[in-house]
Amino acid sequence: MQNNTKTFWPHAIVLSIIAIVIACIATIVIALKNPVQMDNFYMDRYQNVDENINEIRDAHKRFEAKYAVAFDNPNPRAMEGEFEFKITPKGTQVPNFKTQILLTKPETNEFNEELSLTQQKEVLKTAKVKLAKEGRWQILLKINDGEDTGFYKFDINATR
Repeated sequence: MQNNTKTFWPHAIVLSIIAIVIACIATIVIALKNPVQMDNFYMDRYQNVDENINEIRDAHKRFEAKYAVAFDNPNPRAMEGEFEFKITPKGTQVPNFKTQILLTKPETNEFNEELSLTQQKEVLKTAKVKLAKEGRWQILLKINDGEDTGFYKFDINATR
């Protein structure tokens, strides 16, 4: 009488190697379809930020010691409107600031839009903005008073 029982382990080894190769290919395909987006928080090239991060953080601390910045969004879920930022000095006068503002979606740089700001004493105000899509948006604000620079990030969750 012959024993016709076969072991499955050689097939399992081959199948697991094939599954690993397929998983690696799937990972590469997904990674290529979803590229990493550059972080724009400091509104500068990554290399410049990397080289000067200590000076950037020190300038931000000095800026925060001189001013308080608040985001005033009267209709936080609106798809269009104006954004206002109130700057309250802590013992000094409010100078004419040099500003840079970027409206962005955190997961992609596709909808990035540089906005313009007008300064009216202690208030910075954008022109009317219309958001391209519903969802989470961020406003990245860079304010320079001639000596120090402050960096701010404000979230918006827009719906129709």
